[in-house]
Amino acid sequence: MPPLADLHLPTLMGVSAVVMLVVAGIMTLFGCTQHIYRGFWWWTAAQWMGSVGVGLQLARDAWPAVLPLSIALLLQWPITLLVGLRRFHARSALPGSARTDLLLLAVVTAAWLIAWAGPGTLLPRVTAFSFGMALAFGYAAWVLGRLPARSRRPTLQALRLLLLVNASVQAVHLALVWSGAITPQPATPGMVLPMVLTTLCLLYLALVLTYERTGDNLRESQRQLRVLADMDMLTEVPNRRHFEELASQALAMSAPGSASLMLFDIDHFKQVNDSHGHAAGDDALRLVARCARQLLRTGDVVGRLGGDEFVVLLPETDVNAALHVADRMVAQIEDECRHQPYPALSLSFGAVQALPGESLSQALRRADEALYEAKRQGRSRAVAGIQEDGESVFSTSRPLGLTTS
Repeated sequence: MPPLADLHLPTLMGVSAVVMLVVAGIMTLFGCTQHIYRGFWWWTAAQWMGSVGVGLQLARDAWPAVLPLSIALLLQWPITLLVGLRRFHARSALPGSARTDLLLLAVVTAAWLIAWAGPGTLLPRVTAFSFGMALAFGYAAWVLGRLPARSRRPTLQALRLLLLVNASVQAVHLALVWSGAITPQPATPGMVLPMVLTTLCLLYLALVLTYERTGDNLRESQRQLRVLADMDMLTEVPNRRHFEELASQALAMSAPGSASLMLFDIDHFKQVNDSHGHAAGDDALRLVARCARQLLRTGDVVGRLGGDEFVVLLPETDVNAALHVADRMVAQIEDECRHQPYPALSLSFGAVQALPGESLSQALRRADEALYEAKRQGRSRAVAGIQEDGESVFSTSRPLGLTTS
């Protein structure tokens, strides 16, 4: 196998141009047929311009006038890649900006053009080109290394390593030229091969990052759908189905007969809507739900059964303690109504102790009977349902502190 320096440079550059063109074509086809994200077309543009730049290097002897365009297209590659990464990771606080990147590209391109327009020796041109490429690749690698830890995918780490390799190759080439170890020449096989590898890495990176972002978005959509399926969006408490799931689990983990269940609703809620408007009714529902969430413990479960009716499961709590929770909730709502522009509200409660072996639906039915009894006795009160000899008996109702609307 011949050493790297003995490879035929024009053939190597021709093969490199073809590889980069194929990569650019694959990325273009992918971008036109798949869902992509911001930054992808910047990566694709970098590939197209880089492949054209390498191809023009083959024609520099026959048409020297194409050399400035070729160098400009090669110098843009790491900077255009970096601009695409900035757009793809727009939420990450990366140093600098796309404007800084493009300014750096303009500076290194202008430096090479000045060297090209100067004396006809190769040394200043090779110096300007190698220094500009080393600076562009090193800068891109440095910015890429500042990505947050959560965004440092293995493929991004590999790309950063290749960017550093490209920068190092250009720096070593420049050092060897200035030390006199090698004669000045614009390109060598050792300079071309790392860029081709970086091109292939970018293709893989673009596809992997696109699919990973799609996967992340899909998981987030699934999470949001679960929230929509489980939660009541107006009051931000579990809906009836999800409450029954959570409450059944809580009952299964509690000692038999140790939990209390409490149903409550807003008295004359229709009048709130009719007198103050549906927006005020929505505010009232949100207020009740918020006060319930603030008062309850971590293991308690609150839900909205529908309309203005709410339910709370209180594990390891007897009925008397549940009624005290109702007192505190009423006092908090009364205070909110006094200091905020809410219509006056009153609540009625029905509370029961879950019996050993009783299903959640059976306990809900008894709590609903107790709530109905509270309504029958005049509203704005709490009634406890007690099971005696297989029949429901209601305790004396406890008037609550809100003024009936």
